Amino acid sequence: MKDINELKADISFWTDFYEDDCRDDYDCFSWASNKAYLDMNRTMTFRDIPKNKSQKEKDRIDNQRKDWRDKGTQIIKKTMQKNTNNFNEWHKCVCKELIDLYGNDKLVVRDKNKRTEQSTKLTYGQAQKWLNMTLKYLWLLNRLGLISDENTREFIQTHKKSFHVPLDSYILRYVAKIDKNSKDKFCLDNSLDSSVDFSSFWQLFGSAWSQIDSEEKYYEYQDNLARAIKKGSPLKWELVHWHKAIKYYG
Repeated sequence: MKDINELKADISFWTDFYEDDCRDDYDCFSWASNKAYLDMNRTMTFRDIPKNKSQKEKDRIDNQRKDWRDKGTQIIKKTMQKNTNNFNEWHKCVCKELIDLYGNDKLVVRDKNKRTEQSTKLTYGQAQKWLNMTLKYLWLLNRLGLISDENTREFIQTHKKSFHVPLDSYILRYVAKIDKNSKDKFCLDNSLDSSVDFSSFWQLFGSAWSQIDSEEKYYEYQDNLARAIKKGSPLKWELVHWHKAIKYYG
């Protein structure tokens, strides 16, 4: 078992987090959510800021985007204060609120995706990435003893074994065992039960996590993954195997 100083060094390496980043509980929560947002937002479709706009107008639009992000953080924080016995039902409610928030903000969202010409909205894949990475960072910060808010700590302690694996292209390929240079299957280790078949999910999702838009299939995937993991919780499995996946695909 690693001591707390070694754990801090690992977490700083994995997340670019340093203890001075958080001066109190709110800063810790905001740091976790904002970092998770950055993990997700490169796939978002923002309105372009016209070049002929004044700097004041550009700043206003940029602040509106930050305000949208902060509202999303508040959604996650407030809903964690409510008593819930069913993690998946809570997760569904938060994802829906994040999706609705994005869709209602016309200063942030384009009417159509430039590439697909489809109506633009936050997808389930994007919402899960923001939420799941926030929970992952909060779990790590709690391991360091940096979260003293009783409600947040209680939520983490109660539901940490149910926290989902944040889905990205590395994990989706790794779980499906799709070779990086071909469609041949490969076997990196035996951490997953080989009797659980992920081929149908690969056919549906591929590696395009940001385009996952089926709530039903998302939770079916997470349930299958939790069942396939032979040892430990899904999040503990992800901490180890995401780094293996990125070494293979990165």
